[in-house]
Order: sequence, then structure tokens, then C-alpha cells
Amino acid sequence: MAFCSFSKDYDDNSYVAVENKFITKYLPEADGFAVKVYLYGLYLCKNAASDFSLASMAEVLKADEKDIADAFALWEDYDLVAIVSKQPFCVQYLPVRSASGRPKRVRYEQYADFNKELQRKLGRVGKFLSAADYKKYMRFLEENAMQPQALLLIAEYCISKKGEAISAAYIFNKAKKLMGVGAVTYEQVERELSSFSASEGHLLDVFAALGGSNTTERVPSEAEFSLYRKWTETLKFDADGIVATAKCLKRGTMNALDMTLEDLYEHGVKDAAAITKFLTEREVMTNLAFRLGRKLGVKVSNPVPFVEEYVEKWLGRGFDDSALLDIALFCMKNGRGSFEDMDGVVARLAESGATEKESVKAFLKETNEDLKLFARIQEFCGTLRKNATNLALVKAWREWGFGEEMILEAAKRSAASASPLPYMNKILGEWKEAGIFSEKGLTDEAKKVRSGGAGMSSTGFGGAKNAYTNPSVDAANAKSERERYYALLREKAQTRADKYLALANANARFKELGIELSKMELALAKAEMFTPDELPALSEKKQAYLRERKSILEKLNIDEADLVPRFVCDKCSDTGFLKNGTACGCYKA
Repeated sequence: MAFCSFSKDYDDNSYVAVENKFITKYLPEADGFAVKVYLYGLYLCKNAASDFSLASMAEVLKADEKDIADAFALWEDYDLVAIVSKQPFCVQYLPVRSASGRPKRVRYEQYADFNKELQRKLGRVGKFLSAADYKKYMRFLEENAMQPQALLLIAEYCISKKGEAISAAYIFNKAKKLMGVGAVTYEQVERELSSFSASEGHLLDVFAALGGSNTTERVPSEAEFSLYRKWTETLKFDADGIVATAKCLKRGTMNALDMTLEDLYEHGVKDAAAITKFLTEREVMTNLAFRLGRKLGVKVSNPVPFVEEYVEKWLGRGFDDSALLDIALFCMKNGRGSFEDMDGVVARLAESGATEKESVKAFLKETNEDLKLFARIQEFCGTLRKNATNLALVKAWREWGFGEEMILEAAKRSAASASPLPYMNKILGEWKEAGIFSEKGLTDEAKKVRSGGAGMSSTGFGGAKNAYTNPSVDAANAKSERERYYALLREKAQTRADKYLALANANARFKELGIELSKMELALAKAEMFTPDELPALSEKKQAYLRERKSILEKLNIDEADLVPRFVCDKCSDTGFLKNGTACGCYKA
């Protein structure tokens, strides 16, 4: 639809014609801008392209779109146009000869005092009102429920803010906002403007606290007034608390101040002194979070979650900055470069009561020595998990009184074991019971055994197995070997099945069928118990699902049997034992 168009009753002339009735009846009483809009729209009815819009007209007339829309709304009141659409904005012109509307006649004489006072106020900043300007103010008063004295008060307030840059649009905008909060009388407007003035003074204090240049000359915007009202009326902060928060932010922004006040509100911190203490402590923790991140090798962009989740908790447990930095460095060097991993180390330290710097250093030194010894054990026993359980074994062996050379001797003797660490633990346990804590003690014990005397029965000194072995230890080791053998067989079968299942599930329909079949089993079970008559239909549906599933597998060149583990021994499923608990034939073999 065109932006402006003639109704079917309007004469289709090749020129722009203005009816005399419009000139004699409507033009004298209408605002000049409204006439301008009407005439240009009349021109567009015949000459503009169909894609001409409200924005295009605003650009041509150098006016605001809303003002143009308001002008058309005025002519619609007079039955001269019809606004047929607001999105997009479309107007249809009606013939003046059939218009039934009447011009709204303004009684200018009743606003004589208002006009004189308004001119006096504007004259102080060198502004003078034209006849058209007077009409704008009087029409505003006619169309709105605001008292003339209230509008004069608003004009005076706006003039004090804008000076010679004041405009009617600025005054009307302020008046409409005040009407929006129900201020239409002189007393109501005076109360609201007093609140504005008080808020403005407080906002200037906030600007000064936030820093920046020319804060004393800065005029708060409407958005900033809205924020201040939110802080005082919704969040219930007083002026001192808001300024205290702004000072802690230093060179912050109003948005940053808003987020900080919301955070303080959530923490229940309102008093100025409490705010300063809270934010000072938070700044210290924020700086510490960045420093810990650098030590751990973690990039900290937003410190807030790290502060709330970790740093605040660690400081609350009694750790100081230097101790936490030492722990962070320790974690990074040992492959635990994250706040989460560090939290585990801090928890262990807290449980042991080591929170002071010196006790933390001693703990970390001891742990470092355990890690180094564990690395030496790995040289003999191969790759072992460096987890808390295994490291606890090393710590226990040290606490038993064994030195590094004895622990490594046990590692040499356990190198060929399927489970080296448990085997080491058994060897060291027997040595502990026998009171052997040095290589000399092992040598003396070996001599007793060779000479036929009583002695321990473990592996011989020197690292290789000899005749002096403990049968129970060897039996336990053999059992571990067999269990490892079966575990590897099961893992191989399961891995193969998982591979084929992943290939099949890559097909979206196959995966969906798997879910449906799982639901179907539950539905069949319920039907069998409560609604047997539904069983045939459900069974048929299940078979249809199975047929579709089989068809998809055939297209993928996958056999149904490939989706389940193929064990070497079908009898025991590679466990070594039958369902009745007896050993399988493959286990005996």
C-alpha cells in the first residue's frame, strides 16, 4: 500500500489541488507544521513512488517522524484523512467537502497571563516566542490535563538546565514524563522537581566519586536519574552508601556502579562503612585471583566467579596470600594447573591443619619429595597413576620408617608384577614386621636363609627373583596376572562392540529407534500387567521398529552381533568363572 493515496471518491486530477473549503475552514486554525504535512502528503498522493515512507517524509521535511504522525492524527480528527495502518504508517486522504469534523478552536484569551509569564522566563535567556510557538504551548495545555502554572514551573526548571539552548520540545518532553508519574498540579510538579534537584546534587557527588573531567558541569541524563531512583527506591541505598560505592570503583561507569550496587544488595550490604569494607576486601581478593591465575597458568578474564568459588573460601580457612601463591606454583609444576585442582590441595592442607606459610612450605616440600620418589618408582614399574591413593602409599611407607633406597629395592622386586604397588606394599609390610629397614638388614637375613637359619621368605636381595620366595606372594601375583588377562580380553571385546555401536548411532534414525525400543519394553511390561488387550498392537509396533533397525544396519554393513561384545570364551564371557561360581575350563587351562 502507498504511503499516501486518494480514496476512490477523490477526483483523479493530474495536478495537486487544494479544496477551497480546506483553505477557508481548516487552514486558519491549524498549526503551520500541520498544514505543511497535509499539503506535502497531498502532493505525495499523486507524485511519490509507492515505497515512500514516514521516514522519507521526515527526511524531506526535516522533522521528527512522531511529529508528522501527530499532525496526521490531527487531520484524522477533522475527517480529512484516515490513518489506515501504523506499521507501516499509511494515510488515505478523504475529500474535504464530505468532512464532518470541526476544528478545535483554542480560546487564546484565557492563556494571556500564561503567555506573558512564559515570555518573561524565556526572555531571560534571550528567547522570544512567535505566534506559532504560543499556539504550541496553548494546544499542549488544551490537549493535556496539566495546570498552566505547573507547565510554567517546568519551563523555568528546563530553562535553568538548558539556558539559551532551550526548546519547546524539551519542555514538553519533561512535562510528559512528569504527567507519566501523575504530576499535573503545581504542588505535584514542585514536589517532583524538588526530588529531581536533590537527586541531581547527589548524582553530581556520584560523578565526582567516579572521577572524570568536568563533573561539576555535567548535567545528569534522564537515564541516570532513572538509575538513581532505582538505587534509592528499589534497592533502598542511601546517598552516602551510593557515593561510598562509587569511590571504591574509582574510574568506573554508571553501569559498573549499577552492577556493583546490585551485587551489594544481594549480599545484604547497605551501610556506607560496611560497603567500603566489603569492596576493599573484594578488591584484595580480586587482585589475588589474578595473581593465582598467573601462577597456575590460567587466564582470568572475569575474576568474580574465582573469588566467590575459591579465593574467599581459602582465605576464610586461614590461608594467607603468600601461602596460596606457593600452593598455586606447586600445582602448576605438578600438572594440576587449575583452580579446581588447587582446591583439592588446599582442602588436604586444611584437614591436616597446615594453613600457616611455614607449615604449608613444609607440607609442599614433603609432597614434592614423595612425587620425586614416585617418579623413581615408575622407572622400575612402568606407568603408574599419580593419584592421591598411590601417593598416600608412598607417604605411608615413609611413615613406616623406610628410606628411599629400601622403597626402590621393593620397586625393583615388584617390577614384573601385574600390580606393582600392592606387591610393593606386601613386601615392605613383611620387611616392617621383620624389623628390616636397611639394605644391611636384607643382606643379614639372606645369609640366615642360605645357612638354613630362620628368616623371612620374600624375594632375594639384588632385584631378581630366587629360590627364597614366599608362596602366598607368588600365588597372589599369579592371580593378579590371570585377572589382568581376562580384563584385557573383556576390554577388547567391549571396545570392538562400542566402535560398531557408535557407527550405528551416527545414524539419527537408528539412535531414535533405540530410544523408542527402550520405551517399548516399559510399555509392554505395563500392558502385560494392566491392559493385556493392548499387547498385540504394541508387539506389532515393536516388531516394526526391529525390522526398520535391521534395515538400517544392513545399509551400514553392520551385523546385529557386532553391537554386543564377542568374547573369546562364550561360557564365562571372559570372566574365568561360570554363573554357578565354579572355575571355567579356560581358567584352568
